[in-house]
Amino acid sequence: MKPKSFDEQCPPTVLLNSPATWGGLPFALMESGPIRYVRRGASEVPALALAVAGQSLVKWSVGTKDFEILVRPGALIYLDRDYELENLSTGGEIRAVKLDLDPHRLEKLTGGGLELRNLPRHILTEDPHVGALMRGVEAEILSGCPSGNLYAESVSLTVVSYFWGRFAVRHSTLPSNGLSSAKLATLKDFLRDNISQDVSLSQLAGLADLSEKHLCRCFKQATGESPYQYVLKLRAEEAKRLLRSGKASISEIALAIGFSTPSHFSTAFRKATGLSPSEFRKNL
Repeated sequence: MKPKSFDEQCPPTVLLNSPATWGGLPFALMESGPIRYVRRGASEVPALALAVAGQSLVKWSVGTKDFEILVRPGALIYLDRDYELENLSTGGEIRAVKLDLDPHRLEKLTGGGLELRNLPRHILTEDPHVGALMRGVEAEILSGCPSGNLYAESVSLTVVSYFWGRFAVRHSTLPSNGLSSAKLATLKDFLRDNISQDVSLSQLAGLADLSEKHLCRCFKQATGESPYQYVLKLRAEEAKRLLRSGKASISEIALAIGFSTPSHFSTAFRKATGLSPSEFRKNL
């Protein structure tokens, strides 16, 4: 008989969930206290978690093997769906960010190019690159998801692709054909014409007749930039044009080029140009 999930037996405190407007993989920030003893439990969905605060001595068994490890910030944990652990106990409080690897959403993002069955069923490691990406997801959601769907989908895809590429037991069989010049031109025109809109990867993939993962790879091969980076560049150039005209306020320009708030616009513009919008306008 299938055991109850760990979340059913020892529910964590969920501090933050990704909102309905988040276009990436489901995300949560949670805290777990000490677990005295769970005889047998299973993971409910495939998930990748990053410890961000606290520490906990974790003990468990799988079959006849016993394990013990001190989980500290930076620890990265992957459990496959229905992966069973026995004799689980933890000795401290830990805060973690968790990304649910929903198979249906993964299929949509990757076009079937990444299969979770190619991963080991349980991974415990550290990886600064994945850690930085997941902390970036946390920061984005804490700030209200100002970067839009293209960022949400892109960063989710980047996390999963990198993790899969490092730990999968065999390589993906993604198609090797790239973007034609005509399709690339169509994508660029679409992004330029919809600069004020919250464009998604799925829209771009549909225009190019590619999976979202393949679209990202081919677009970067063709332009040297991800779709999200390309959009930021377009917005920075349009912002410069509008700032030079001197007619619109900073807030009006932010909304006109697709930023949800003036502060988010200012941050992105400074990153692209080295100046705030106000400083750029003063230097004209």
